[in-house]
Amino acid sequence: MLNSIAKPLNKILIPHFEGEVAMFPFDLSDLNTVPKQHRDIVKQMIQKLPNKKGTAFLTVHGKFVKKSETLRRGAPHIDGNYISFTEGWDNPPPSNPTWNTEPSLNGGMLIATNYSACKGWIGKYDGVPKEGGDCSHIKLGEGFMLESNKVYYGSSQFIHESLPLDRDVFRIMYRITLPAEHPPLFAE
Repeated sequence: MLNSIAKPLNKILIPHFEGEVAMFPFDLSDLNTVPKQHRDIVKQMIQKLPNKKGTAFLTVHGKFVKKSETLRRGAPHIDGNYISFTEGWDNPPPSNPTWNTEPSLNGGMLIATNYSACKGWIGKYDGVPKEGGDCSHIKLGEGFMLESNKVYYGSSQFIHESLPLDRDVFRIMYRITLPAEHPPLFAE
């Protein structure tokens, strides 16, 4: 059973960014490790976190998206918890990020976008995610739209999907993947 939890935290103004930053590691207790152009938005996003310890991962994606296309991954899915690897001569990182989608309420993410085109589901759902966290086979119901310029906390079991855009737009998404051991902000 999946326990998909999401809560709005605070309003922010998403700055313009073009490009992609993928899973950039940073210390939640020391934002000096965050690239300068993203530091203020990260500070605003983690503002309501009671526990600012451990290595988190920043993902930023900003690009012009045509009508009917998605910025990120379509279809309902969970991201689970990111499994980091130590880089080194004997232990190179994998070419693709590795995620643990086993049911756990620890970890999770903070997510915000400048344009509302992401749907999420809150509740308990029967089923187990398939490969890559795919939840498209689970009966979900209506769900809700994530509002633009609002930070949301999502548990590691938060079911969500990027939707096709209703018009051509420059869309920007910020996501902070919390440490796998980070305690949940909310339990239901």
